[in-house]
Amino acid sequence: MKHYLYFSFLLICISINAQNNNPVQESDKDSIFTTKLTGELFFDNIQYIGEMYYNKNWVKSDILLSTGSMVYGEKIKYNGFFDEVIWLNSSNFGKYKLDKSFITDFWLKSATDQTIHFKRIHVGDTPVLNQSDIFVQVVIEGKMSIYIQRKISVIGEENIYIDNRLCYFNDVGETPLYFIRLATNHYLKMNRINRRTFLKLFPDQKKEIVKLLKDNHLSFKTESDFIKVIDLMNKKDIM
Repeated sequence: MKHYLYFSFLLICISINAQNNNPVQESDKDSIFTTKLTGELFFDNIQYIGEMYYNKNWVKSDILLSTGSMVYGEKIKYNGFFDEVIWLNSSNFGKYKLDKSFITDFWLKSATDQTIHFKRIHVGDTPVLNQSDIFVQVVIEGKMSIYIQRKISVIGEENIYIDNRLCYFNDVGETPLYFIRLATNHYLKMNRINRRTFLKLFPDQKKEIVKLLKDNHLSFKTESDFIKVIDLMNKKDIM
């Protein structure tokens, strides 16, 4: 059951039993309740081995809601396995999965003051994703844009003895997906960084791209090469 989670200068204490409480009615709201998050309690699944989060530690972040309101300084993690934003409620230290449909963008702020921008996009032109909304890291936005889904998937399995009992676990690991948004607002998808696959996406520009790679000594084997190529294609108007 969804809950309205209110916060401001003073956070309302929420307990697990509060799931049956009704949301605060508009007439009951004080002016201090400037913004609200919505979501439900979240519990980590211990049947998996490996890191399910893009950012392992809780980081203070800003969130842009679909209402246009901004939420500042809340501690969140991005769960790449479930493609969900998990919020740490500082009043009771409970974990909550925030409603994806109410989040437009969020910015993770690391201890080194690096800010990583994520946004929710609709990739309806990609049948594999069943026309769903997903969270992606914003890398480049321009005539051609780059978005990376920091996806975590099951990549193997392990059987481990615990207290003389054989227990089954799934191994999880990073399996990022790369999206190129064209000026037509259509998305091209790559499962991995691969020169041949990339060139097949742009058959009419193949010769120009090959020359671009050669002139800039790019092997197209890393994310940085991929990002550099799209940046150069934008600058040279190769499309």
